[in-house]
Amino acid sequence: MQEGQFTLFKNNKTTNNAPEYTGEIMVNGKKMRLAAWVKEGKNGKFFSGKMSEPLVKRDEPQDDPSGDLPF
Repeated sequence: MQEGQFTLFKNNKTTNNAPEYTGEIMVNGKKMRLAAWVKEGKNGKFFSGKMSEPLVKRDEPQDDPSGDLPF
C-alpha cells in the first residue's frame, strides 16, 4: 500500500454500533485503521468515519516492552 492510499470493505457487523465499512490507510509509513458508518442527513446519505490505531486480534502475540520479565 502506498502513502495516502486506503481500502474500505463491507464489514460483517456484530453489534449495532459496529461500522458498516472498515479498512486501512497508510499515513507517514504506518498502516492505520479506518471505520465508516452510513448516516442519513438533510441532504441524503453520507459516510461518517474515523481513523485509529490498528486493532490487535486476541490470538496475535503482542509486543512486550518489558522483555522476558514474568511480571
